[in-house]
Amino acid sequence: MNVTQILSKAHTMGVSLSLNGDAVKLRGPAHAIEALKPQLAPFKAEIVAHLRAAASTAEYVPADCVGVLHDPDGGLFLPWGPYLSPDELKQMRAELVRMIDCLARLEGWARELRDDVMGRAMRAPLSDLLPNMHHFRNRTAASHAAAIACARNRRCERLDERHYCPGCTGECIGTSKRCTRHKKQRAA
Repeated sequence: MNVTQILSKAHTMGVSLSLNGDAVKLRGPAHAIEALKPQLAPFKAEIVAHLRAAASTAEYVPADCVGVLHDPDGGLFLPWGPYLSPDELKQMRAELVRMIDCLARLEGWARELRDDVMGRAMRAPLSDLLPNMHHFRNRTAASHAAAIACARNRRCERLDERHYCPGCTGECIGTSKRCTRHKKQRAA
């Protein structure tokens, strides 16, 4: 655990830390202070340094950002969302693109619809990223399960437009590829 994580935890528990000379002053619910004290003690020097640095740099915080925490490596962040580095953000957006592509293939979306959904997801504010990922992950899983069930039962609308291999487990559904099981049967 580092100082930023400890301060974030204190904030979520309703405890504020301030300096009184070299002493760290804690304000908040008594039970939360008692629970935090043992965790704060080993990091007292770092906490004092952090609080002094925060006081000396006194960064301007807009009115709509009240309650934000200050990360010494990167600025302000909100305690109810995870801190994301630029690389993590790129990875998450790339995963979202893959999920939307997969869902578009599974459900047979028109190119215009796919492009519209993709554009909206990429232009959405950062606060929408995790909810979008959750939504498209669940929807892709449900659509994939429905396609597999449809292929297994051979009772599906537009069955001739979808790929079906005898004995297939459904891993090729929604793609133009034939499954490995089908290739083995043709070779035999």
